[in-house]
Order: sequence, then C-alpha cells, then structure tokens
Amino acid sequence: MSKFSTILVVVLLVLGAAAIAIVKNRDSGEETAGPGETGQAAKAVKPGSGGGSSGVGTGAKTVNRSEREIRNEELVAKYGSTRTNLSRQVSENVVSLLDDAVAMGEMMSKGGGFGGGQMMMRGMQRRAGIELSEEQQTQAMEIYKAHQQREMEKFKGSVDTLRKDPSVLMELFLAGDAKARSEMTDEEYAEVQSQAGARLGEVMNPLDETNFRPRNPMDDESFRQEFEAILDDEQAQTLNAKMAEREAERDAAAGETSDVPAAETDVPDNSIANMRTMELEKLDEAVGSAKQMTSGLLQMMEGFGGLRQMREQTEGE
Repeated sequence: MSKFSTILVVVLLVLGAAAIAIVKNRDSGEETAGPGETGQAAKAVKPGSGGGSSGVGTGAKTVNRSEREIRNEELVAKYGSTRTNLSRQVSENVVSLLDDAVAMGEMMSKGGGFGGGQMMMRGMQRRAGIELSEEQQTQAMEIYKAHQQREMEKFKGSVDTLRKDPSVLMELFLAGDAKARSEMTDEEYAEVQSQAGARLGEVMNPLDETNFRPRNPMDDESFRQEFEAILDDEQAQTLNAKMAEREAERDAAAGETSDVPAAETDVPDNSIANMRTMELEKLDEAVGSAKQMTSGLLQMMEGFGGLRQMREQTEGE
C-alpha cells in the first residue's frame, strides 16, 4: 500500500471514530435544559416559528412555513411544533452530511490517485487465498466498478428521497428524543424504528465509525456471482471454502452475543435507523460536529488537485 493510500485510510477511520466519540461525549456531558432552550439548533428554532432550517443541506429547496406545517401536521400533533421544527433542522443537516459522503465516495470510486478500488481488490484476493491472472484482474476491476456504480446510485437515490421528504427521518429522531426523555417505551420506539428502517433502505448511519471503513464487495450476492464466473474451478473452490469459513466465524460471533437483549427489528446494522437514541439537542451537536469534519475532509480531497502526481511522488520516496 502506498504512503498516500495509507494516510487516506487512516484519515477516514479517524473521522468515523471521532464522530462516534462526539456522540459518547454528549451522552456523558452536562444535562440539557428543556425543549428549545439549549443546544445550537435549539437557539435557532423558536417555538411556533415553523422554521428552524439552517440551510446547510446542499441542493435543498426553500419550503415555506405553511407547506411544512401541512406536510408534518401529524408529527406536530404527536410531538409538538418545537420538537418537530428541531427534528427538521437536524434531518436537513444529516442530509448535508450524507451529501459529503456521496461526494467522497464518488471521488474514491473514480480513482484520481485514490486507487479506484485496486487496493480493495488486492485485499479481497488475499483474503480469498487466490491469485488472478492479468486478464482476470482486468475483468474483476470492471465487475467491481459496476458494483460500485450500482451501490452509489442506490445510495444517492436514498439521499435524494430524504431530501425531498425528510419526514420519516424526522419521526425517527423525534421518537429517539422521546425515548431518551422517557416519554416513549422501548417497544413503541422499536415499532417506529422498524417502519423507518423499511422506508430508509440502506442509508448508512453517519455517526457509526464502522460505516467509514471499506466494505467487502463479496457481501453483495450479485458481485460474488459475477466474480466467481471469471474464476477457474480451482480458484472457485478456494473462494467458496474461504467464504464458508468466514460465514462460520460470523455465526460463531453472533452466537456469543445472542444473550444480549436487542429489539426485534429487521433493520440492517449499518442503517441510519440504528442511530443511537438521544435528545435532539445532543443529536444536533453530534451531527454538526461530524459535518464539520466531513466538510474539512472533502475540502482536503478536493484541494489536492494533482492527486495522481502526489501519489507517485510519495510512492517514489
């Protein structure tokens, strides 16, 4: 691995770890005052204003007060206008945070000095215990690029859906806020979470550091089938044996934690629907801090300019 690639991976991991540390610090910090009285977003949202949008979300269109109230009247009736306004602001900031993730993902998938998936493919071959010919490597990269494109388009579609109608995310945050303030039971929250998970699809939780780590494309059934099709019989047998071994390890690990109480939901572990429940003021601060970091990292990546030239220089040292 080049020095440049190593630095980039470290930065991404630090970003994710810092985001989750912020959440933990908020949980152990000072108590917050009542609704609308503390927190950066709470200062910006006035009860009954119907506003509260910080305007951070990229590409977001301004929506007037009456349209918002009509669209979210059920949430206002259930949670109150102050909390609903605050949840709208947090949701818009989350969409902006996800926009940064999309932009960084596209930069890395296109290469430009970031590897374009070559590092991932080498690691995958090493874990699978197989060595590909030059022709197979070319085919594998084409399959991987198509996989990346599918995943990116799916993720971008989910983010665009949230941008157009953040109400499902707002309700999830409102329910988490109510649960954190002991105004909603675990069972009631699990129901909201399950419904949100079904609608949010595979939108990642931006406050979970594990979601900033590269994913193994073998976890995608379509990619695995296409990849296996370019292998010879011996390579395919080795791959399947390694995959079976890995699945057995996963099952064993799951068995060790099976005694830990958990809500009965079908929500994927990495989904935003599994974001830690907390009061809206704390969530707003955590999202705002994470947004500062992603914006800084995005600017750093954009500011490199001659990425390929820089990588070649670092590799030659």
